[in-house]
Amino acid sequence: AGPAGLTCAYFLAQMGYEATVFESQPVAGGMLGITVPEFRLPRHIIEADVRYIQSAGVKIIYNSPIDATHTINDLMKEGYSAVFIAAGAISSKRIGIPGEEEQLEGLYYGLEFLSNIRIGRDMSLSGRTVVIGGGTAAVDVARTALRSGSPDVQLFCLESRDQMPAWEKDIEEALEEGVIINPEWSPNRIYYKDGRIRGMKFTRCISVFDQDGRFNPTCDMDDTQFVETDNIIISIGQAPDMSFLSEDSRLERELWGKLKVDDNTLATNIPGVFAGGDFTTGPTFVIRAIVSGRRAALAINKYFSGDTGRIRMPDERTKYQQEARLALEEESTEARPRVKTEIEVPEERVIDFREVEKGFTEDEARFEARRCLRCDLEKEKSQL
Repeated sequence: AGPAGLTCAYFLAQMGYEATVFESQPVAGGMLGITVPEFRLPRHIIEADVRYIQSAGVKIIYNSPIDATHTINDLMKEGYSAVFIAAGAISSKRIGIPGEEEQLEGLYYGLEFLSNIRIGRDMSLSGRTVVIGGGTAAVDVARTALRSGSPDVQLFCLESRDQMPAWEKDIEEALEEGVIINPEWSPNRIYYKDGRIRGMKFTRCISVFDQDGRFNPTCDMDDTQFVETDNIIISIGQAPDMSFLSEDSRLERELWGKLKVDDNTLATNIPGVFAGGDFTTGPTFVIRAIVSGRRAALAINKYFSGDTGRIRMPDERTKYQQEARLALEEESTEARPRVKTEIEVPEERVIDFREVEKGFTEDEARFEARRCLRCDLEKEKSQL
């Protein structure tokens, strides 16, 4: 019941099919629902979208994982004519450094930490916290650690400050809230005593990628530092968890273990079984998962009708061309910069998980909508 699965189910329901979503968690939304912090995406926003999708006829069965006890094969035997696997990328990557293999008090992984916070578990932190990673999830983790009681949060990443993959807006907000960012440092070893985190050793990272553009960090082993800390939260990326497919051995895999699917139809080697979203691509933008879900719905519809042709995604921009022109007629062609969104002041927002952005006024929203229409029209002209 993440963005890809819900989108697929919604469009299938719109086509007249009965669509059922099996969700292992007690809530819908996928990573948006169980890891993105409340201060960035309030729960009630997701719930409103889920209710709308359900109102279209989609049935969601919660706390129902597909695993060794209830497999993809079982679903087909139960009468489902097609299955779309959209399990997302829900496993936190490991670094593989000394000390990480131990069961240590104070050692966490980003996705699990954020998920536990979202579902209401007590994840209060005391003392200093080190966060490893330079992406948006790592920044979310650092900001959440502050809100969870840690008075001193430092983020360490391999990249230089201007090469961090996290959104600049999120980085700036984290800095305003008091997160200290340490770029160009690679974790080397976790130190512990009596089962409790004591600190971490870092080496200076010289380069993240090799000459061929592959991820292959190079470090200066003579330039090191030791950082005392009480908590370490590792958030260096996420990957699909393939373990629930172990009983469905007929599904063909790539050499590196990823599920093999057709790029156009998202079909697997088993007729009627499709897969997409972050589960097949790895973590990416939410909108790409949504597009994948719609593609899957179109593919399943073609499968039911016996159509073996390629999927052609509908281009709905033409529906809005007239509205865009009308909006443009009311505006001049002078540059109109984006409206700056007001946000809560750092001193107040770090004490709880309230939404950081205050949103637009009605006039600002209308102005931004016209900017959007103007941009779409200009893009269309350039393509012609």
